[in-house]
Amino acid sequence: MNNTKSSSPPTDKKIFCGVCESSCGLVATIQNDELIKLRPDPDHPNSKGFACSKGLAFGAVRDDSDRVLRPLKRTDDGSFVAVSWEQALDEIGERLNAIIKVHGRESIGLYQGNSVAWNFGAFLNLFGMAGALKTKHLYSAASIDINGYWLVSQLLYGSNFLNPVPDIARTDFMLCIGANPAVSHGSMANIGRFRDTMLGVTARGGRVVVIDPRRSETAELFEHLPIRPNGDAWLLAAMLKVIFDEGLADLAALQRQTSGSGIIADLLAPVSLAQASDAAGIPVAEIQQLARDFAAAPSACAYGRCGMSIGPFATLSKYLLDVLNIATGNLDREGGWCFARPFIDLEALMHQLKSTGYDRWRTRVDGFPEVAGTAPVVSIPREITTPGKGQLRAMMVIGANPATSSPAAGELRDAFKQLDLLISQDIYITETSRMADYILPPTTWLEREGFPIFTQSHSGVPHAQWVGPTLKARGDVRDDAWIMDEISKRIGIVPADFPGAQLLGKLGLRPSPAFLMDVGLRTGPEGDWFGLRPSGLSRKKLLGNDGAIKLADGLPTGILKKRMFTKDKKVNLDHGVFRTEMTRLLASSFAQDENYPLSLISQRELRSQNTWLHNISKLVVADRVQRLRIHPRDAARYGIEEGDPVEISSPYGQIRVPEARISDEMMPGSLALPHGWGHEGGWQRAVAVGGAGYNQLTTNRADSADLPSGNATVNGISVRIRSLRDVVEMAS
Repeated sequence: MNNTKSSSPPTDKKIFCGVCESSCGLVATIQNDELIKLRPDPDHPNSKGFACSKGLAFGAVRDDSDRVLRPLKRTDDGSFVAVSWEQALDEIGERLNAIIKVHGRESIGLYQGNSVAWNFGAFLNLFGMAGALKTKHLYSAASIDINGYWLVSQLLYGSNFLNPVPDIARTDFMLCIGANPAVSHGSMANIGRFRDTMLGVTARGGRVVVIDPRRSETAELFEHLPIRPNGDAWLLAAMLKVIFDEGLADLAALQRQTSGSGIIADLLAPVSLAQASDAAGIPVAEIQQLARDFAAAPSACAYGRCGMSIGPFATLSKYLLDVLNIATGNLDREGGWCFARPFIDLEALMHQLKSTGYDRWRTRVDGFPEVAGTAPVVSIPREITTPGKGQLRAMMVIGANPATSSPAAGELRDAFKQLDLLISQDIYITETSRMADYILPPTTWLEREGFPIFTQSHSGVPHAQWVGPTLKARGDVRDDAWIMDEISKRIGIVPADFPGAQLLGKLGLRPSPAFLMDVGLRTGPEGDWFGLRPSGLSRKKLLGNDGAIKLADGLPTGILKKRMFTKDKKVNLDHGVFRTEMTRLLASSFAQDENYPLSLISQRELRSQNTWLHNISKLVVADRVQRLRIHPRDAARYGIEEGDPVEISSPYGQIRVPEARISDEMMPGSLALPHGWGHEGGWQRAVAVGGAGYNQLTTNRADSADLPSGNATVNGISVRIRSLRDVVEMAS
């Protein structure tokens, strides 16, 4: 940030953060088009004056000396040279057209990262480009951590993007499974001041129970019930069995709100509490009491996230979580499992455009069903290396670093090298972009127009906000949407998949993402209907407003039928995929491999965000180092001492971690390792902090994934460990 004095007075602008799903309100102080500071917006209706260190430090990302500021082209010796946008785009167009001529448009792939969730232009153009190409090679980071959510929402509620939110602000009992919102600030639940909102539950006499193999930062604040990694489906099935066997279910609510509820009895009939207890590592009596307490609470909400959604039964776990909320009468009620009030009804728009769905086609090599029009990341290497019609020959990676974040990351890197063309839209030379033929630098969220396209559908306090660019773009960078549109022009398509889009393109008309979203806003439930409802919203009105506009005090209730996209306007519970998954769960083995006797889970850290932000000095100061958490009993058994460097081996790979931290926060038999470390490439600080890539220990085998959704299994990895203390001492 620039703190240079100037005669020009500083000005404040209210914006929102684009780092994580919280989308906290910020105030940017600007002077001479330089960012002086970022601070929390005390008036923001959802975040209410809170923001974390990551968002407040983001000015350093925008001004980073390692940031790529002009298009780069790979040379024959592997180095990069700066080129003009015209040269880069023209050459990319020529190479794509040559690939299309031989292999067809279906050989072109696109990969979107999590950052696209705060970039409406990139989101629309990316999905539109895939639709126009008619390619099945649309990949999303969602298939690493959340695909099961999209699948369950499509089958139960009729849309991939319609996801209920826990009404924590009004609940009497919160069950938090595999989530650490005190650190993550929430996911699939944009609850302002998440930690404080949870503390409010206990302050008013309610309960919060945290289910996690680790006594996380969230669990430290509330009741903690340790669970074996990947035991979530077993726990939820056992809780439901207790609730139904003991007559605690709200049968009237099931009759009123759902269809096909008879499936629940079929699924639960073969479930044994003893078997579930062994699999989850929780005594039967504790499971029974937890189920009774949840069902008896005046209002309750069960919420689960990454720890629950990145295992081999992620889809079944999410389904059982929703059934738990529904069967106890907590769907669409205060303090329960509610639908949000987005200011742009993205769910309705995507449904109208027929952009939501499940199993409308299958992937070429592995036969995975599509989820929301996307294929799973685990399949990418095989789609590249397996010859035949539709073979993946070129890839555009937008706002993502799959060479580090994907399962079996090393195998993906090897496969990327076999592509005819790899294009990366990234602000850094990362582990992925360093392999690209072209690096096309995009703007950051401080430099482009935006609204929280994804998180507005999950806000605990409904609000509307749309901001223009906060600062001028640095160097010669361009918006992601512009980049994709320019590439699309050069291969003869419009990056849009609505009816008539390609015809409009032939007529020279290319509706911008901002125009399309404005139409969706103005014709939606909060819109001004082009002046017919003056109190309504429009893009112009929001851009002219300094800060967010509050739409309601909390989550709406009594709106189930209005929000459903199912034909009967009820929650459709009975689907064959859930019967198949329950059969698979009951037949699965939870015994630990004697060669790999420990179970590894990933850990999120307060000052990290997936695979980035390690290049910012303020976020890696002091003793910031990657540490493996291990229980004292396991440390003693395997000869690990505090601070030891440790080697971790799985059936799929091996890494070296700088330090071990011995702590009873871990459940015996379980280890926790922060993910997103182990950098290479041109971001110097990130490389210097060291660490190792968690995903070198994972696999992309098709049979290891969550089979209905193709979501990668990156939790509960079977590993063995050994201290490297003697090795390091000998080397010294």
